Amino acid sequence: MINPPSSVFVTSPVTSFEPQISPATRLSRPYHYRRNGIYYVRLRVTGSVSRTVSVSLHTTDRRIAIDASNDLAEAVRVFHLGCPQATWHQLRDSLVQSAASLLKTSFHTDTQRLWGGLYGDVGTRNSLVKNHSAPSHQPEMQAPLTFEVLSKLYLADRAGEQKPTTLSSTQFTHGVIGSILQELDLRTHTREDLVALRDQLVMTRKPSTVNQMLMKVSAVLNWAVNNGHLIKAFDKKLKFTKGIESTRKAFSQDQIGMLMDHASRLPEASWKRWLLSLGVITGGRLNEISQLCVTDIQTLESGVVVIHINELGEGKSIKNKRSERQVPLTDGAYGFDLQAFMRYVETCKQSGNESLAQIGYRPAGEWANQQAIPQALGECYVKGLVFHSLRHSLASLMQAKGVPTAHAQAVMGHASGTITFDTYGSGVPVEIIAELLRVIFSAAPSSLHHPSHLS
Repeated sequence: MINPPSSVFVTSPVTSFEPQISPATRLSRPYHYRRNGIYYVRLRVTGSVSRTVSVSLHTTDRRIAIDASNDLAEAVRVFHLGCPQATWHQLRDSLVQSAASLLKTSFHTDTQRLWGGLYGDVGTRNSLVKNHSAPSHQPEMQAPLTFEVLSKLYLADRAGEQKPTTLSSTQFTHGVIGSILQELDLRTHTREDLVALRDQLVMTRKPSTVNQMLMKVSAVLNWAVNNGHLIKAFDKKLKFTKGIESTRKAFSQDQIGMLMDHASRLPEASWKRWLLSLGVITGGRLNEISQLCVTDIQTLESGVVVIHINELGEGKSIKNKRSERQVPLTDGAYGFDLQAFMRYVETCKQSGNESLAQIGYRPAGEWANQQAIPQALGECYVKGLVFHSLRHSLASLMQAKGVPTAHAQAVMGHASGTITFDTYGSGVPVEIIAELLRVIFSAAPSSLHHPSHLS
């Protein structure tokens, strides 16, 4: 923890004779901590664990963090001394507003990043809090705490936890929400304000899309409450419960058999064959399967062969932390030939090719959705059946077979165990999952043409 130097207040002879004024709220010494390398400062009421507020200092440099924290603390002290009867909420807002003002300047940027390595030990920051005049005993009128302001504070604190694609989506959604709420002061927002927001969003969007946007709104509001920016948020039970059915379809078991039959007709040396097959028997996302490397195909001590879905390696990414998992490969599922697949993996190894894919993610999706699936199904093809429908199909099969949600979670790698069956457990031993898949696939139709019959 960083301990900023104690401040010494010198009282003039005149004010020494004035009666001592007791503050309405007593504040503890600022507490500092690091998250993902970034320094933060937390202010709280003495003896309280709930009345706290944290702001990011936007720097990984300890010295700069101390200076920034001292400036913010000084701004709060000046306000508090001038207005000793200020409430906790007024003091909290004083810190937030000071941070929004002071941290916009260049002092929070690491000198080395801004100027280069030669200047790593050079202080270029100017003092930002100078010659404070004693404020009036009446607190100044507060600027509206808009969604745009809260969004900036939220992203400054949480942006490092989101993947680039997720962060881009979050920023876009926040921009839409901010343009609708405009200058609404969220300190005084009501349930009616958020209902009106929802009703305006749904005028041009599907209910399912609006629900996703409302989840991002709730994330900001709940963060604001937990960090002392708001007293309460009125976002509960805002989401639509009707008209949110997914437009994505699932394949029937007969259609799955036709797809595997189509895949088995492709050459053993063709990645397209294994792309389609792995989608069927693992329920993996197109991106997850397209980025598989030879090292991701693993044989465990128990003899179970799995694909390890992860983001270890340049250019690899997964949707969320729960997406990393090991999914067993079930020999014979719909006619899947595990030995033939392992020969393909070995061929890739011997050729020095780390990646299993022969085509990229986008070309793979275009081939599967526009060519392979329509050709394989023929007259049975229905618009809306795409590669991702394989994921829904496996989830539907597991649900029909009574698979526990935690076990389905281990296969699907969904962020929420309760949502696995709604839309389409990590910690479950792979061997149990392997046996589970073997049982549910045993009743599934086999491919009409076994892969071993092909070259």
